[in-house]
Amino acid sequence: MYEDAILKLLSVSKNPLSISEVKEFLAQRFGKKVAYGTVKRDLMSLAAKGEIHSKSIGGGRRGSWIFWLPKAAMLEAQRPPRLVDPFDIPLAERDSMNPRQLSELYDRVLEEYGSVVKQRLKEDSRFLALCDGRVVFSSDREISDEEVRELERKYGKVCYVVTEDLIEESPWMPLGDEDYYPTIEVFLGKTDWETDAVFERGLRVVADFDTGNPDIAAFSDEELVPLKTMEPRIMRRAIHLGKYYDYSLLKVKIGIYDASGKKRCIERTCRSVSFWREVERNPFLLANPNRNGFIGRDLLLRFPFNILLSGKMKSSTVYLT
Repeated sequence: MYEDAILKLLSVSKNPLSISEVKEFLAQRFGKKVAYGTVKRDLMSLAAKGEIHSKSIGGGRRGSWIFWLPKAAMLEAQRPPRLVDPFDIPLAERDSMNPRQLSELYDRVLEEYGSVVKQRLKEDSRFLALCDGRVVFSSDREISDEEVRELERKYGKVCYVVTEDLIEESPWMPLGDEDYYPTIEVFLGKTDWETDAVFERGLRVVADFDTGNPDIAAFSDEELVPLKTMEPRIMRRAIHLGKYYDYSLLKVKIGIYDASGKKRCIERTCRSVSFWREVERNPFLLANPNRNGFIGRDLLLRFPFNILLSGKMKSSTVYLT
């Protein structure tokens, strides 16, 4: 059931892994609970076929198993795939890749076509999709995962989505001891949850509120794992303040609890940003290294709400209208 994903995990692991460690990875990779017995069965099956090595350590009831890839297979798996055209990666293989592998594909695409992409973004549209080295979609609205897969079926190749964030203010310098960034507390839940469930079970995020950005809501992909669905999502690449970051789309319910006790939710497609805590991969951290989320001004209009920013109290007070 998980044999392909297990082989990919072992190919990048520097150390042998236990059943529990593999189980934890698979749960994060697929966004759901994974049975220990299923993982053990797949590992033992791969070992029986000679595709991986296994060893029992310890003894008695406390004994456990560890697994690793044969050295020759690991060297082959880790060989840089630069001779393979990123557009020729099979769609099924792309869908089984982890975020770092997908990010490397984007690196290679932009190494080759970066100047063309940036020029098109500058003079044409905000969102581009590339396939087989050419732009096959351009628009000022974000292309959906379904539309990307339709293009991939049409052309028979992987598509890569690239955008540049609209920034209407100059970038902030890193915050010092005497500087503060306005924030809004939001609650994130699944789209099929009732309003009360979003506030009771949802993910609470104190997000930075940036009126200089018109329409982005961005959160950590790792934090959003409990809200993800089973379907693989299309990774995209964005340019923010001249730096790259990778994300996928996730539709959620966003809830706000205001100062008078009112609660309200709206459905919103947000950006689930990979490698959120890695500064070199997440330019949202340039203005505030402690940022947990990022919200543009469109939420203010969509709820709608009023917000009072207090410099004295260093707080934001929200009133739903």
